[in-house]
Amino acid sequence: MLRGTFCALWVALLAILPLSANATARPALCLKSHPDNRMIGLYPLTADGTFALEFIHSVSRTPVVDTYRIDANRIVQTSEIFLAHGAGLPSMGDEVDATGWRHENGRFILDLDRPIGTMIVRIQPEYKNTLHLADESIPLASLGQSVLRITACEPPE
Repeated sequence: MLRGTFCALWVALLAILPLSANATARPALCLKSHPDNRMIGLYPLTADGTFALEFIHSVSRTPVVDTYRIDANRIVQTSEIFLAHGAGLPSMGDEVDATGWRHENGRFILDLDRPIGTMIVRIQPEYKNTLHLADESIPLASLGQSVLRITACEPPE
């Protein structure tokens, strides 16, 4: 039930997230092995360059959704959405790069404008790490990697 709620929230967020500065070019997301940087997958994004990563928090055992956009060929985190406070989750709106903080429909939402650049993500099947794109969700454990490097990249021609 919680997973369905978060998937519905993600679809709703796609409609309201701000457009990237360069909305004419369609950005893409590259998933690479780490540390050898071998290409695992290239995923063209919609023109607004948005995507999300979802996982089960290791302490609270509840879903967390982090939303992102590609802006000027770099990843920028736009929010963190969660149900319960736990180690490593924000507890106030004074987090670095925070632009807003609210409790809405039973969820805590920290709005952000946090440049990330390259992301290194540890994949653990029990935490259900999932990449959400506009038209598909990819369980990251299905890619056969324990660590992924996620970067903005040029879409295929």
